[in-house]
Amino acid sequence: MAELAVEHFGERVRPGKYGHRLVREMYALVNKTSSTRVRRELFSDELWASLAWAYEDEDRTRHSDEYCRRQREAALENFDLNMAFFAQIPQQSFEDALAEMLGKNKRLRPVTDLRSLDGDEGVYVLVLDDNRQAYVGQATDMRRRIKALWTGTKQFDRLLWGGVEESVLYIASFRALDTTRIFAARTINSDALETKLVNAFPPDFLLNRIGGGAVTGMRGLFIAAEMKRRKLTPYHRAPPARALRLSRNSHQSG
Repeated sequence: MAELAVEHFGERVRPGKYGHRLVREMYALVNKTSSTRVRRELFSDELWASLAWAYEDEDRTRHSDEYCRRQREAALENFDLNMAFFAQIPQQSFEDALAEMLGKNKRLRPVTDLRSLDGDEGVYVLVLDDNRQAYVGQATDMRRRIKALWTGTKQFDRLLWGGVEESVLYIASFRALDTTRIFAARTINSDALETKLVNAFPPDFLLNRIGGGAVTGMRGLFIAAEMKRRKLTPYHRAPPARALRLSRNSHQSG
């Protein structure tokens, strides 16, 4: 039966293409369009030729069937590893860490209706209780940004940032009903507060792929060095296959 629109944090939320919650069946759906323009002048002849298999056109704007097959296989492997990682986190440990962060940052207040954040600049914390995860973000319009995360998704060729055994699931891969609690603080100094919160919260409980603060200037050039990595290989199974990597994806950010 088709899912219906529901009210969530005061917003009418439609299931859209991906549904109300993140499920494996709707994750890593193939999209052959390349998310970035490949600049020929940045590649040696040898490297350019070695990547030809991944594209089906000379301009390299569309990925090949083989690339899509490998990418989806790797992304689903990573999905399974992340879900297994979430499952082993004690709920009480997550609750204690969240309570400590909120206790030290009194400006963060619970949000029950997103409309109360309409047009407001600040920092927000999305809590995904079923996964024992949180996400810290900032926006000039917090209501609009949170709704965009609920309805957006990461480009197919950018789902993995790092290896299969280390890539953190992107927050926009989760759907609206995965968010069970929201906290927010209105501030014009969002960079400082976001950085403080990300640094204060245990990384195993965070979906942030990089540290807090604006990604500008020199930081943007070297952002891959900040990439957050998880240790996802479960002790009870053989290590998964290597993630599919293309050199042009080395500057992706979370």
